[in-house]
Amino acid sequence: MEVFNRQDKPSSGKRGRSARFVRGAFYYLSILLCILSIFHSSLLVTSQPLRADETEQVGRAIDLLEAKGFRSESFLLRRLTVFRNTDNWLNSLSSNENAFAATNFPFNVITLYPDFFSRAKDDTERAIILLHEAQHLYGADEHKAYDYTWRNREKLGWTILTHGTTESYISVETLTRETVPELFTCADKMWNDCTEISKPVTVANAR
Repeated sequence: MEVFNRQDKPSSGKRGRSARFVRGAFYYLSILLCILSIFHSSLLVTSQPLRADETEQVGRAIDLLEAKGFRSESFLLRRLTVFRNTDNWLNSLSSNENAFAATNFPFNVITLYPDFFSRAKDDTERAIILLHEAQHLYGADEHKAYDYTWRNREKLGWTILTHGTTESYISVETLTRETVPELFTCADKMWNDCTEISKPVTVANAR
């Protein structure tokens, strides 16, 4: 009988320590989730939601992203993101002059500034801005976000031929050149843009 008791005690001790560890982990996890929830709520309370017409414009831009094959970004933007049209307290701590949007990672809150609705020419330009912000929702920094967006602009239908003269295109191109200069080092491509696809030139046969 004593042998069984001596063998049972270590086992019971291990189970007790495991149970205490699980309870402790659950306790601290609950506190963390509570803090994150309060923080997220504070971002919404200190900012304003989109108006109905603004929500409609955002919806069309997301629909365009989905139609062009950006399904994961469109799902993230449509289902898991809260859009606001004024800065929350966190955004107010930094300057966002002339910005189209700002993203609060990892809280999935995107603030859309007036330029997003007025300066962007159409749904395609608003879609390219949302494509950029979606990369921040994944945790990408500015370098990765500009790189991804610029490489995928043709897939979305936002090119120098369709939008090259708009204020938005000029602004984004300038910022992309400053943020990702390695994309513009190809002397054999138009404007030194390494992402430009060279189109074959067909020469008619002389008769």
